[in-house]
This record gives sequence, C-alpha cells and structure tokens, in this order.
Amino acid sequence: MTSYHQAVVDAIKGVRSFFETNFTSITIDGPKLDAASLSNQPMMLVSTHRSHVDYFLLGYVFNKLGFKNLRFAAGDNLTGLPWIGPRFLKFGAFTVERDTGFDRHYVRKLCFNVVSMIEKGDVVIVFPEGGRSYSGAMLEMRSGILGASVISEARDLSRDVRYIPIAVSYECPPDVPWFSMQMKGKMWRKRSNVLPKRLLGNLLYFGADINAFLPLFLPRFLKRIHGAIYIDYGEPVSIRSIIDLAAHKAGNARDDFSAHRFSMQKLSEAVFEQLFRLYRVLPLHVVAAQLKEHGRRSITDCADCFPEVTADLKRKGRNVKQIERLTPLENAAEGIGQLRRLKAVTVKRNICSIRNESLINYFAATIV
Repeated sequence: MTSYHQAVVDAIKGVRSFFETNFTSITIDGPKLDAASLSNQPMMLVSTHRSHVDYFLLGYVFNKLGFKNLRFAAGDNLTGLPWIGPRFLKFGAFTVERDTGFDRHYVRKLCFNVVSMIEKGDVVIVFPEGGRSYSGAMLEMRSGILGASVISEARDLSRDVRYIPIAVSYECPPDVPWFSMQMKGKMWRKRSNVLPKRLLGNLLYFGADINAFLPLFLPRFLKRIHGAIYIDYGEPVSIRSIIDLAAHKAGNARDDFSAHRFSMQKLSEAVFEQLFRLYRVLPLHVVAAQLKEHGRRSITDCADCFPEVTADLKRKGRNVKQIERLTPLENAAEGIGQLRRLKAVTVKRNICSIRNESLINYFAATIV
C-alpha cells in the first residue's frame, strides 16, 4: 500500500463530510466494476473537468469502488495554493505547469513520468481537456498525459492497457462565478508581461480559486449549498480496441512519444466522443440555452421546449437520463430554480430573464 493510498484512506471520513455539507447529493451511474481484476493491468480514469472539486470527488468515489493507489494531474494554480496544495500532493497529485503546458519537451517528459506511474501499478486520473472548461463546452482533448496509456501499451503488447471514461455534471459548480477573474489573471501573469502586471495576474489567478473554495471549508459560517453532482462512467476501454499501434507507428522516430503521435491523436478523438456522450444534460442547461436564444422566456415557454430538445439530444446520442425522468414543467421549474440559486436569472410575473450573461452562456454551451 502506497503512502498516497493510505493518505486517501485516512481522509475518507473528512471528504465524505465535505460533500455531505456542501452538496445535496452525489449520483453515480455506471456498470459494475471489479477493481481488483482491472488493477492487474495498467489503468487510467479519464474524466471531464469542470471544477477543482473533481479531484476530491473522483478520488473519493473510485476509492469506494475499490481502486487503490490513485494519482492525478493537477495544475500549479492548485498545487501552489497554501495549505490546500501540500494536501493535494500528499493525496497523490502530481503538478502540471500551466505556463509550459504547450512546450513539447515538457509534455514529453510529463508523459514518460505518467508511463512510469501506471507501469508500477498506480491508477492515474486524467483530465484530458488540459484544465477546467471556462466556457462550459467540451474542450479539445490534449494527448500528452492521455498518451501515456498508448506508450505503455506499445512497450509491452502482452499487457492490456485500459481506461474508464467518466463525465461529471454539477448543478452549481463552485468555481464558475470566479472564472472571469481567473481568466484575467491568466492573461496578466504571462511571462511576456512586465513584473508588476505578472504579480497582479498571479494575485487574480490564485485569488479566484481561493474565493471559490474557501467557502467550501467554512460551510457553517457561509451556508452555501451547491446542489447535486452526477457521475456517469462507462465500461473499461482497451487501448488496442481503438488503435492499431503497429500500423500507425512512425518509423525512425526519436522516441516512443514521437513514434506514436498519430495513435495518441486517434485516442484523443475517441475519448472526446465518449466523454461528450456521457456528460449528463441537466434542466438548467436546456433553460440556459433557451434564454441565450430568446433573452426572456416564461416558465411555460421553457416547459414547451423540453420534449423537442430532449428528442434532438437523444438522436445525437447525448445523456438525457436526467431530463427524461421529469415532466416538461418539472424540468422548467428545476432548471430555473438552479439558475436562480446561481444568481444567473431573475423571475418576475412568471417571466425568466437573464441576470448574468456569462453564466447563461456557460451552461448553454453544454448543448448549444
């Protein structure tokens, strides 16, 4: 048992209390998994990324499902935070430097480090979008860390390297109201800017996360409840079922990373499609899309759109299980209620209007 796993085990009670205090519920939906059997071969957990809560959440849930020695990639904006950062490292986080995330040499080194982790038996949690989506839409998959599964498979074809696709949907992600502040900090802290501007950028960049997450650790005083969380995961996927490594291997490449770049890209495309289909559409996503298109809508108007929108999403293979459980009027009422809690809309005389356009755009991006 690694020190990382023991740290997670020791923290389980506190993490459970964290979620029970800050969120109304956690719904987990997916096939039965034999963690002990799956862990006999190299394994990754590949997830969407909407909140820093994802780190706690997936570690907590998949530990309960029987997975051990969990490791996860976390940006330096998180691991660099006081108190929180060292705890994340203790629980198995390894740092990804945001400023050098597009540097080929850095990505290659990071990829090989992850190969070593999964080959020694760690279960690596990967967020292939490369960071939280500030827009609300699925981001293009980055193949760096995800590509470690390809290299591990290529080095020993007798192994069956697999990953589990996971999508997490939040009613009220605690990070979202602070994204505009964080994006401004991200621009100002670039190395090309003068020192005073970079310092202010760092203050905004790290301050956004502190503002978002400090209330989660002071729930008794601030009493903010962030709604429900939904975790949907699929069957374990074998790398060899997606990619013919031998056929796509580049000759005369300098190393495994370069030799299998095409296979990494094909894996990224497959993962994008899987996560996109797994991601659960919630009532607030549909209501936000209606408001984005029309500006103002009555509750009845919102309800009337649900059957057509649901049918269209279903034809596209989207995860509509949540909105199919409710009547159109229940969906409209729940979606508007969720947006009101986020202070994204106002409701007067049965008419719902946009109060915070950036939040409406964020949630509408799920289906627009």
